[in-house]
Amino acid sequence: MVHTNFRFKNIQKGGCLLEYVEFLEQVKLTVQEKTGRETKVSIGQQMKNNREGAGSITIQQTGGNIAPVIDLAPYYEEHQAGKTLEAIAEEILEVYRQKKTCGTIDLSFYTDYEKVRNCISCKLVNYERNSYLLERVPHQRFLDLAIVYHCAVENALIGKGNILIQNAHLELWDTDLKELHDAAISNTIRCYPYELIEISDMLAELVGSLPKEEKPLYPMYVLTNTQRCYGAVNLILHPVLEAIAEKLESDFFVLPSSIHECMIVPVSEEIHPKELHQMVHEINLEHVAPEEILGESVYRYQRQKGRLFTAWEAYSV
Repeated sequence: MVHTNFRFKNIQKGGCLLEYVEFLEQVKLTVQEKTGRETKVSIGQQMKNNREGAGSITIQQTGGNIAPVIDLAPYYEEHQAGKTLEAIAEEILEVYRQKKTCGTIDLSFYTDYEKVRNCISCKLVNYERNSYLLERVPHQRFLDLAIVYHCAVENALIGKGNILIQNAHLELWDTDLKELHDAAISNTIRCYPYELIEISDMLAELVGSLPKEEKPLYPMYVLTNTQRCYGAVNLILHPVLEAIAEKLESDFFVLPSSIHECMIVPVSEEIHPKELHQMVHEINLEHVAPEEILGESVYRYQRQKGRLFTAWEAYSV
């Protein structure tokens, strides 16, 4: 049975109540009927950031080992609003036709740790929001966040992507968390160099020149990486934090604006963490997709101690 934390209402079908798990099974059967023997249709669980294992459908061509994974939660909401299973199955198949890739991928390299070791890096997720995911993947806690690990893969059929490393992979590779972590940190520094960009320059890059009244009241920077992907992981990299403190010649606050970047604000008497916390809250609420939220804590890096604290803890030390 697919586990889910969705609190959907029951829905009516043919005079009977259809609950979420039943919906998943009915969608599977309907899609399988439409595709016939040329595919294998299965229901699974997705481990997405900030979400428990939500139901998903996989449609795999016979003889292949590549299949798109399609999230079913939005389709259940459509069904609640009155859309039939038949119509939903057609929508899913249209997505499948757009995403499907024919052929097979040789995954044997992934069974050999030495072959994947240099492709492993790390990213940050929120600890409390990801209890389901963290039960299933190797991780280390960092303040109110968690470090998780993924492996970069590239193939002519599917292009570039990342595989989230799970507990079963450590068993397959006969390695441990310490070795995985050390390799991931080294690779992250080497393969994903950090960037510290003035926020006005970043915004100008995205939307063009800014009106004078929209420029920040105090110095702010964006901390990310050259790929602009999972750049918030720089929070755990001491050489990066030390370099920023040296550049700014001061302590600084860190605002987790998403899993991809953070904002850096030099400490001054005019700025209080409460004000910055409200800023993070508003950014998460209005500008960040739910699956990309990192958290709402504000951190402070103390240059003298060479450590990152939550801002309140830093003030009490």
